Amino acid sequence: MIICIKRQSFIITSIVLILAIIASVLYITAIDNSGEDENLVYVPIIMYHEIKTYKLGKDVISPYEFESDLQYLKSNNYNTITMADLINYVYNNGTLPENPIVISFDDGYLSTYKYALPLLKKYEMKIVFSILGKNTDDFTQIPDNNIDYSHVTWAQLNEMLDSGYVEVQNHTYNLHYCGSRLGCMKKAEESLADYEKTLTEDITKLQDEIKLYTGKVPDTFTYPYGKSSESTVDIVKKLGFKATLSCNYGINKISKAPECLFNLKRIARAHGTTMEKVLIKGFKTVKR
Repeated sequence: MIICIKRQSFIITSIVLILAIIASVLYITAIDNSGEDENLVYVPIIMYHEIKTYKLGKDVISPYEFESDLQYLKSNNYNTITMADLINYVYNNGTLPENPIVISFDDGYLSTYKYALPLLKKYEMKIVFSILGKNTDDFTQIPDNNIDYSHVTWAQLNEMLDSGYVEVQNHTYNLHYCGSRLGCMKKAEESLADYEKTLTEDITKLQDEIKLYTGKVPDTFTYPYGKSSESTVDIVKKLGFKATLSCNYGINKISKAPECLFNLKRIARAHGTTMEKVLIKGFKTVKR
């Protein structure tokens, strides 16, 4: 009798757990759009930095974790898209696949080339790769394979682009260092004219180098540390960018209005969680 009761309790618990998992998946993939613009699309952008086998933490995940992310996305019918896809949808009345998602990698670390690229090819998924120009120049001049600090060379970047699974974007030439300025933010005592000159020169330098070495022209600007000032977006727009990536948390509501592509939200992928949990938490922030 006791064994029977325990068995029934186990069965009930299992059913409840299964129903909870199903509810979570439905919550992610079937947000109610009733009463909203029919062109409105919910697009998560997941932010990564490094992939390593050690020193895992807030900005570093393991190759196993990254592969598990891709497996989850594949099995749950997510389709990875690039910023060009998103921009084409908004500006040119293009189309997007079902369940679109952007995987973004910041800084241009060598680990993305070493660990992410083979997995992208294996699962046929795409990423947005925002590089730092000076680092790419430095490691092209003096290559180094130390996974702790090395960045990709121009040759490695071109190999990534040629794969068809990587899109390159601008993360500033040399404004990511921790100097007197926090990323590309305007200093308190700095005039708007001086700030615009500094930002324009730095960003344009990287734009020119990317075009020179790869033939590509980035259309998205990724804020270092996600930081920007009130005037930053206007300067970036003047330079021809059609979207910006921030570090603000949440899921993006993408419409046909170009303004929705500026200061796009992202969700940082840290070590010790799963893609399922990341997306469930993110979608809970969506106001319907």
